[in-house]
Amino acid sequence: MISIPRIRRELTSDLVGRHVYLFGAGSVPTDILRRLAEAGAQEGTVVLSATEGTQLSAAALFRPHLAIGAVPLFSAIATLALADAIVDDELCVTPVWPDQVTVEGETIGRIVVETAPAADRTSYVVLGADIDVPALEARLRGPFDWNVLVAAFLNALDKWATAYAARGPAAVRGAMRFLPRGPVPVARVLEGHSAR
Repeated sequence: MISIPRIRRELTSDLVGRHVYLFGAGSVPTDILRRLAEAGAQEGTVVLSATEGTQLSAAALFRPHLAIGAVPLFSAIATLALADAIVDDELCVTPVWPDQVTVEGETIGRIVVETAPAADRTSYVVLGADIDVPALEARLRGPFDWNVLVAAFLNALDKWATAYAARGPAAVRGAMRFLPRGPVPVARVLEGHSAR
């Protein structure tokens, strides 16, 4: 069960998690956060939703004022953050370009991105993760603490957002461990997303 106080005890982030909202089963955090963003919500606002035993979803609001073409590479910070949040030395956790995380070859999470263009730049970007709880539990060989996982994801997302703000796309490229889907090599995909 998700508990905002328990998540807050684990948070070390500077930006992500300033405001945290929890919605019931069936809610779509990226949709809710999009509406909050359009109403003026602060950067770092987080929306969570959980369906007992099946899916855990988390989304965070960023206002990076990126060029539209930079959004795909910026959104990769969510994929990297989710992979970082699943800590298990015995498992192979892999971010898959651009929006999946696999554990031992099985997809356990997908990244969701929402953005609003303002001319040629973004007015906000919402980055979310949908985690397949049964798939992750099967790979971890048992239940896990949802609150610890959410906090770890938010902390990692904060870390990657800070790195991107400081170093731009180079911060993500330098950490890229992605496996490409389809016939396009990762290097060629990244070349198209060098704008900041």
